[in-house]
Amino acid sequence: MKRKLILFVSLLIILSTILIGCNGQSQSEGKSSNGKVTLDLWHYWTDNLESTLKKYVEEFNKTHSKIDIELTYVPYSELTQQLLIGATGGDLPDLIIGGINEVQFYAKSGILEDISEKVKNSGEAESMYENIIEIHKVDGKFYGLPLHTNAVALFYNTDLIKEPPTNWGELTQMAQELTTENRYGFAASAHNSQHGTASWIPFLWSTGSDVGDLESSEAISALKLWENMYEKNLMSKEVVNEELQDINVDFYTGKAAMMIGGSWMIPVINAEAPDLNWSVAKIPKDKEYSSVIGGESIAIGKGQNVEESWKFIEFMLEPERQMEWLKATGNYPSGSKIANKPYFQENNVRKTFAEVIKTSQGYGWGQNHNEINTAIYTAIQDALVGGATAKEALKKASNTITPILEEN
Repeated sequence: MKRKLILFVSLLIILSTILIGCNGQSQSEGKSSNGKVTLDLWHYWTDNLESTLKKYVEEFNKTHSKIDIELTYVPYSELTQQLLIGATGGDLPDLIIGGINEVQFYAKSGILEDISEKVKNSGEAESMYENIIEIHKVDGKFYGLPLHTNAVALFYNTDLIKEPPTNWGELTQMAQELTTENRYGFAASAHNSQHGTASWIPFLWSTGSDVGDLESSEAISALKLWENMYEKNLMSKEVVNEELQDINVDFYTGKAAMMIGGSWMIPVINAEAPDLNWSVAKIPKDKEYSSVIGGESIAIGKGQNVEESWKFIEFMLEPERQMEWLKATGNYPSGSKIANKPYFQENNVRKTFAEVIKTSQGYGWGQNHNEINTAIYTAIQDALVGGATAKEALKKASNTITPILEEN
């Protein structure tokens, strides 16, 4: 009798273990009690972007009876750290919306699922610009796709400027002619943050240089361009303290005739200065036009529900819905299929930004982004207010960046 009781208890323990294991497996696959697959989507959006995303998620859930998507807001400043923690513990969200320049870092960190086969079979990348494709791939494999893009360009007051400058010589000359007692010819953020880096680095790239050769004569000429305009008071002394939104205020209040600004700043200009006459152009070049790409991408968490998650990605990238998304959020497409539509081609500002995005590039600094970013904006500040020449400032930055690049 005692032996039978022990055997019975043992069977119960084994059966309980099996049931718990099955239950755990079900949870890892995102199954809910009503038989649906529940997908967790992490994002850092607020305001209009968040409300627009919620609208699309609600629409998706209503039209997909076996899938439910739940949104989880994670502040931008915390997203990367939370994803790294999740990757270590095997607890990642099914879907991730994050910065377009973070895709490669996330992929290398084991956060993202390889979706190359899905992308290839869907044809989603066929009309995508090559520069956009590259920042979504690691070792030839896709780890995400862009939801939208944006970039920086030259904004100019059309009451003062009929034809915008196309090269550095024209930019300097025009800035000098337009500078008065109450107005600066040119404005760009030289802030000690990402704002300063994003505003200046297109000038660096325009020379054909990059952060790996900051001591080259070409790189030095890019910083010297800003240094000269700053010293000649063609730029306000306050640009070293101003973020992009502050530069925008200078522009739409008439304190600056031209500025380096982002496409996301357009709604603010229209709201705050509806009577201002303005337009945009490519950033004046040295050798080639360039800009820095921005925007957000969507990806699947490694080891998560790939099939169901891919359905949502396809849903979001369906051409008509993508067009609606871009209109609602004020962003730009990542390929010619949508960029060639009348909405972008028949409006000069939208057409220009669509063109700028073709020649834009991502940082590609991955896990070293903060260190490289800091070295770049510090060099800008050193040259403008720190007493260093452009050559000295970039040598200091190079001493920081070169060992980082050599390790990777």
